[in-house]
Amino acid sequence: MYEGFYGFERHPFRLVADPSMLFASSGVREALGRLEYAVKTGKGIAVMTGEVGTGKTTLVNRFLDRAGPELRTAYIFNPTLTGPQLLRTLAEELGVSTDATSKLELTRALYAELLRNHQAGRRTIVFVDEAQVLAPEALEELRLVSNLETWHEKLLHIVLVGQPELLDHLDAYQMRPLRQRVELYVQIEPMREVETRQYIEHRLRVANPVRPVAFTDGACELVHRLAGGIPRDINKVCDAALLVAYVDEASTITSKHVREAVQTIDAQQIGLHLGGTNAGRLWPRAWAGAAGVAALVALLVAYDTAAPPSRSASGVQAVAVRAAAGSATDDLEQPESEASLVHLASFEHRQQAEGFVRQIAAPADRVVYLQSVDANGRRWHRVLLGDFRDLGAAQAWAQKMRERGTYAYAQPVRVSREGLEAWGTR
Repeated sequence: MYEGFYGFERHPFRLVADPSMLFASSGVREALGRLEYAVKTGKGIAVMTGEVGTGKTTLVNRFLDRAGPELRTAYIFNPTLTGPQLLRTLAEELGVSTDATSKLELTRALYAELLRNHQAGRRTIVFVDEAQVLAPEALEELRLVSNLETWHEKLLHIVLVGQPELLDHLDAYQMRPLRQRVELYVQIEPMREVETRQYIEHRLRVANPVRPVAFTDGACELVHRLAGGIPRDINKVCDAALLVAYVDEASTITSKHVREAVQTIDAQQIGLHLGGTNAGRLWPRAWAGAAGVAALVALLVAYDTAAPPSRSASGVQAVAVRAAAGSATDDLEQPESEASLVHLASFEHRQQAEGFVRQIAAPADRVVYLQSVDANGRRWHRVLLGDFRDLGAAQAWAQKMRERGTYAYAQPVRVSREGLEAWGTR
């Protein structure tokens, strides 16, 4: 939406693992250096971990993108594979052509391919993403395949990529044969505050806007406090802040824009983030003192401007859970006094909401609604789109819009028709 206003050649904060957008923070540089070291020195198994959203997959994509002819690479990202399925997927990723039906035949074909690569002077490396949810059977298959070697070196280099829970799995007693074969550990840490500012500047620069656009130091500091140095969450907040600034027709994004932008993001998502593993890290850095504690509590509560004001917090969560369940929502009976809509954004000022409505390209068969609600002692103006036959249909449409990037924070909601103001059929 705001790309045309600022003249971006590409979306600066899209939530995809684009290696061309990778920012070389100190953690990224160290991780890439360790991976290159593991390959050059012939390490058999390496483990790379990092919190959700720290850029593990983006870093892997950069490594694969830069791999030269001396490397043969494979990338496995399906964590639900069984042991035999994992072995066959590995063979397919490496281009092994075989009609083998047994594990023994498949292992022999894979070994022959690895030997050919070795004799041609190529190292073979496989990245296994989301490894923290791999079944013990699949992890054991990886351990066995890592035994394929010559007298002098390993024929296959394996990098297990996952969240910190992966380390807990490897610490299990039954995993000790695999753990003993891990030769290198790589940990990706969240960015420091100065790196968050550099990250934002980098993404804007790569997006190459026509008109000048920048985040103030105060805005960058607030983004860091909210996101805790996690790239994915930085992208979410910055994307929403640009949307708010776009409505204001502002080229400088301030902390005011960031504060208002947080309310356009799914508030339960923000609450879950601050209430999860990052809360301990954010507490001493950003929310110290009585005023900070009050601010944190305000964010941790069910502060969802997309939620029907007549429902309790538990009712809101129940609706959200049912919506996420997919087709199960079709069984919910919807009273005539309620409407299934999609929440697009919330604004502190009415004129901002109206400006947003004027700019969006809503479907011709949908109605744009405005609704004013009171939350935590403040008044918010929500922009909603409808009507949908039920919450399941709203969920399906919202998911499609999020995947396309049209409305990045679209969320299905069921609200009372009382207080809905129809802007008109678009």
